[in-house]
Amino acid sequence: MRSKRIFTILIVIAIIGVIAFLLFRNKRTLEENKKPVDRSHVPVSVSLDTARVMAIQGEISLPATLAAKEEGNISAEISGRIERLNIELGTVVGKGQVVGHIDIKETQLKLDAAELSIEKLNRDYERNKILVAGNATNANAVTDARYDLDSKKLEAAQLRSQIAKSNIVSPVSGVVTDKKMVSGEYVNAGGVIGTVVDVYNLKAKVYVPENQVMSIKPGQNAFVTTESFPGETFTGKVIFVSPKGDDNHNYLAELLIENKDGNRLKAGLYVQVSFAGKQQSEALQIPKIALVEGTKNPYVYVVQNGKAVERKIIAGRENGEYIEVLSGLSNGEHVITSGLINILPGSFVQSIDQK
Repeated sequence: MRSKRIFTILIVIAIIGVIAFLLFRNKRTLEENKKPVDRSHVPVSVSLDTARVMAIQGEISLPATLAAKEEGNISAEISGRIERLNIELGTVVGKGQVVGHIDIKETQLKLDAAELSIEKLNRDYERNKILVAGNATNANAVTDARYDLDSKKLEAAQLRSQIAKSNIVSPVSGVVTDKKMVSGEYVNAGGVIGTVVDVYNLKAKVYVPENQVMSIKPGQNAFVTTESFPGETFTGKVIFVSPKGDDNHNYLAELLIENKDGNRLKAGLYVQVSFAGKQQSEALQIPKIALVEGTKNPYVYVVQNGKAVERKIIAGRENGEYIEVLSGLSNGEHVITSGLINILPGSFVQSIDQK
């Protein structure tokens, strides 16, 4: 009986050992399978195309970002405690509108005292003039009295100037977008109290390539579209065309866009600007499918020494399946057009085909 019990216990221990061994082996297999496979040296299969100069025809259409025409800081002209401040975020204000006031009680008391002193000094000056005429005093007394009177008048004028600057005014018309201080706080002269943005007039900065800039003139109308309002077109007017190009031979053109129809457009909005008139020209172009994140953040991958290298570009007009490249690429460079989802900067790549 006893031997059978020992035999049974040994069998149970053996079974438990086998189970433990199998579990341990399976765990090691699972952990090995979870280890990431180093594929950094395995080339990604991609398709390539070549940046090339081709004919482009149609309206001049260029990307831009809207900005406020004017933006100004509401600030204090004199130091002091803010006695009153009538602005909040979103408050609509006009240019020159009084929006607050600096406490000037102490300055006013100083002015009152200065004016009393002026009255006394003026009497002293007149009396000394009479005494000099009667040889009762010397001319220096008149000179000193005149100096004291003029000094006090100058002090009073300075105090009046400080009082006149006690109003807090808005430098531009628009909407308050930032408020840094509240009533009761002390502000130094020139200290910023808030910010006002002109939301009624927006501007767009467009960089026009040299082969198109001659057709754009100040006063010319332009048409603005945005994905935020599909199917709608807003009208702008060219107010400036730079006489000097940048290092990439692009010329800055500024547009003014009225935004009084419910202030629908917002500063910072990405837009497409089209200029009236059509023309045919040649421009460096690449397939639009080469853009990794589209036209809002245009960059591509070029191939250098068998690796994918990220390259920022400035995009221009769209031409069917192609898009103009204003800067960032050179004629003949190879850009990746497929397999982009598997690519990181520095990835090894292998061309399936090349156009």
